[in-house]
Amino acid sequence: MVDKKKSEREAIDDVVKRLKKKYPDIPGKHIEQIVDDNYTKLQNAKLRDYIPVLVEHGAKSEIVKAKHKG
Repeated sequence: MVDKKKSEREAIDDVVKRLKKKYPDIPGKHIEQIVDDNYTKLQNAKLRDYIPVLVEHGAKSEIVKAKHKG
């Protein structure tokens, strides 16, 4: 069986799923928006391998920051 590498979009969708599970008190649509915003910021990045990791890190930072403010 050939191990198919996940597409970047599938990896981003997995980020959304993980964050929704980790932060169930945050509305899912809000998490999706945060992840999409972070993903958009990196659209012009040349090295694509780490995009999902960077998106997840940025989204987590925003969520944690928002939780501490409110």
